[in-house]
Amino acid sequence: MSAIDNKSLFEQAFTNNYYMLKAHSANSEEAAEKALELARVLASGFGPIDDAQFQKWSLEMFMKYKIGLEVPKDYVMRNSKEKSWFEPKMAASGFFWTRYRRYLSEAKNWPLEAVTAIDETTNQIMASIGNPKSMEPFDKRGLVLGYVQSGKTANFTGLINKAYDVGYKLIIVLSGIHNDLRAQTQIRLNEEVIGNRTDKDGNPIGVAQIYANTAEHIISSWTTEVNDIKSNQRGTSNLNSPTLMVVKKNKTVLESLRDQLINHRDLYNLDIPVLIIDDEADQASVDTSNPDKNEDPKTINRLIRQILEVFKRKAFAGYTATPFANLLISKEGSTEGEGDDLYPKDFLVGLPKPKEYCGPEEYFNVEEDAEDTRPSLIRHLRQEDLEVFTTIKKKSDADKFEEVPPQMREAILEFLLVIAVRNLRGQIKKHNSMLIHTSRFKDVQSSVKDEVSRTFDAISKQLQYNPESSVITELQELYENDILPTSREWPNENHPEFSWDEVYEELRKCCETIQVFEINGNSRDALDYHQYKEDGLNVIAVGGDKLSRGLTLEGLSITYYFRNTLMYDTLMQMGRWFGYRKGYMDLCRIYTSDEIASNFEHLAIAMIQLRQEFDRLAALKKTPSEYAVKMLSHPTMKLTSPLKMRNAVSSNVIYAGTLQQTRLFDPSEEVLKGNMDAAVKLVNKLPLERTIYRKTNFYSASGVNSEMIKEFLSEYQTADSNIVNSILIADYIDRANNEGELTDWTVAVVEGDPSASSGLSNYPVELGKINLKSAAALGKKVKAPENKDQIRDIGAIVSPNHEYMDLNYEEIKGIKDRTEKRRMRDKEKGLMLIYPLHPEVPIFNSLGAGFSSKLVPIGIAFSFPGTEIDDTSVYQTNKTV
Repeated sequence: MSAIDNKSLFEQAFTNNYYMLKAHSANSEEAAEKALELARVLASGFGPIDDAQFQKWSLEMFMKYKIGLEVPKDYVMRNSKEKSWFEPKMAASGFFWTRYRRYLSEAKNWPLEAVTAIDETTNQIMASIGNPKSMEPFDKRGLVLGYVQSGKTANFTGLINKAYDVGYKLIIVLSGIHNDLRAQTQIRLNEEVIGNRTDKDGNPIGVAQIYANTAEHIISSWTTEVNDIKSNQRGTSNLNSPTLMVVKKNKTVLESLRDQLINHRDLYNLDIPVLIIDDEADQASVDTSNPDKNEDPKTINRLIRQILEVFKRKAFAGYTATPFANLLISKEGSTEGEGDDLYPKDFLVGLPKPKEYCGPEEYFNVEEDAEDTRPSLIRHLRQEDLEVFTTIKKKSDADKFEEVPPQMREAILEFLLVIAVRNLRGQIKKHNSMLIHTSRFKDVQSSVKDEVSRTFDAISKQLQYNPESSVITELQELYENDILPTSREWPNENHPEFSWDEVYEELRKCCETIQVFEINGNSRDALDYHQYKEDGLNVIAVGGDKLSRGLTLEGLSITYYFRNTLMYDTLMQMGRWFGYRKGYMDLCRIYTSDEIASNFEHLAIAMIQLRQEFDRLAALKKTPSEYAVKMLSHPTMKLTSPLKMRNAVSSNVIYAGTLQQTRLFDPSEEVLKGNMDAAVKLVNKLPLERTIYRKTNFYSASGVNSEMIKEFLSEYQTADSNIVNSILIADYIDRANNEGELTDWTVAVVEGDPSASSGLSNYPVELGKINLKSAAALGKKVKAPENKDQIRDIGAIVSPNHEYMDLNYEEIKGIKDRTEKRRMRDKEKGLMLIYPLHPEVPIFNSLGAGFSSKLVPIGIAFSFPGTEIDDTSVYQTNKTV
């Protein structure tokens, strides 16, 4: 046997033993030492391993598995403080889990961190659900919070495998409301749990590649790739042996399932432990009835609860990336026929953000950092495109879509370039998808698909047969003016550059491989990536709701999206562009309207704050009932549908450890003047002195009484938004003052330096008794909205160095976490920054507001320290908690 084979055998033996020993030991280093010795013994049977080789391989294992370097992180909140029945060693050597773990590592080549994250988080969930071996009744309900398109399915697949290992008999997966998603999930679980799939030559696919089922490890299923639960289903397997079902959230299906389960229970005196996994738990499962009016629970919610009521020993785990609706369910909700509502009373588990995952942070500046220089991947739709879709309001308007508008055509050309560049980068035979989502009406989708097909065929023919075509010029300009500059500026990625001639040759080849699909109930097209796994599927998918949730678009790079929603959770789920984009994130683009892009960015900030709040409260060992979630309000958006928000109340906000900055500006001259007057009035009361901190000039005063800050906030008017709200901030400072906090402020006016930037000269400002050399030229790249009365969003105004101008730079320079830096301030001390803004940047210049040295837009920002204030009441909270 070769040394390489010997080494891979050594690593495999180490991995299996390490996972098992680690589950039995609190000390990972001890477990690793024992696993190394066992691996040496096993691998030595195929050839001697000398001490030097053993030391080298051992060191590699320690580094690869980060042994001794793990930072334990608690991702869970539990209701009960009692010790759990579950210990990791129960599943560590189990047949199903071990097989799945090895399949992820060996067959799918998943990185070790990803497999370890699944192992650790599923252990937390297992410890939160009931013990299937106990004959005592239990009813456990919880929620698993993931990220959109981030591998939630892999996580609950791991959970299912472990649940079978420890004795759960029946597992029901509720998978979306469309057949496609249910079938996609069934195929995946057949491959990765049941182990019964083969390719056309009879070779095993999935976990069966690792090892086949034994007689004691057979899982039967009442559902198949093609068939959901049917009402006339009879003679199905006995539920006393392990059974898996993947069912749609559909009235007929769930009624049929409920009736058959009741029938089995009554016929066979059935008393088995059941686990229900609700994928996309905020879709269809939340009850939107009104108990105050004695309304019955809504259909899907009622049926899920009735199915749970069939069993005495039951656990329910919802998976979602948008938990708003689930956390607003009434905690007391209960009805006679259905039992308790689905509030996650027992546990909340937050899945860690996977490495290589591209989420809101990667697309948007959620850190609110004015110095973030990443090029935007968003392309704002212009009037010509917008007009096409704003006139389509009903399905009979389908015939109004007569031709592909200019930017939709540009997006198609950009998609062609993405495939060519990915191929040249070596990502050949990978899936590539483009999404076009402009209407929920299937007739409109059909019209769009037909026109897109026609346009694409014309582009393809020109590319292949007409070297003088203007299409080639268009593609070259897009490549040289968009693709290349964006890739050059994209951080932390150093991609090779290709000449136009190389790209052109690749384009001529790859344009023949692209298909245009319509994905909806009217069409027979199916997004079956599996069928194309050898050569990769290159597809332009035109669709609507079916594409907006759950269904994975492999290799999605270009999105053309015009479909607004006023709800956070719906908008977040429609962001199919989140996911794994290794090696081509810089090529991704989103074509959408200004309004949708702005809503999305605010949502991204809300989601990040929600996760930070979750992590903070989990670290404080809070229970789900104490978790009254911070949820950002928005001028026109709601967290979730009004019916699901019945239990939401607006209440006090805790700003501790955050930066609040005005990025939205009211366009009215009256508000602009009022804010300038408020700033002048405050400045004239303060003993300001000129200081320099990290190359920026400030006029600052410390030891300012909080009463002056509150008075200023009563006069300064923020734009009509709760993103930064002067009234809520003043209210928070007042509450903090009552606890002896935020009594002592530093106020600093920031002087601009446009000479350091492009194209704008100094704009002197007379701010009361101080004269500034210039206003700050921020938001230079933001284009003005076409409507003069629209609120102006100039993006972040605070640079990180400004925010810590009252702190000692030497003490904070090594600290990366911005919240941690803020918490270095005493709880009595706050920082307020005042930004006189340059009125000649396009977004303000377009207002025609009579700006002068005595009237400029005034932005403000607050950097808050930590707090001791009890935070049981925040943003939108659940009034039943």
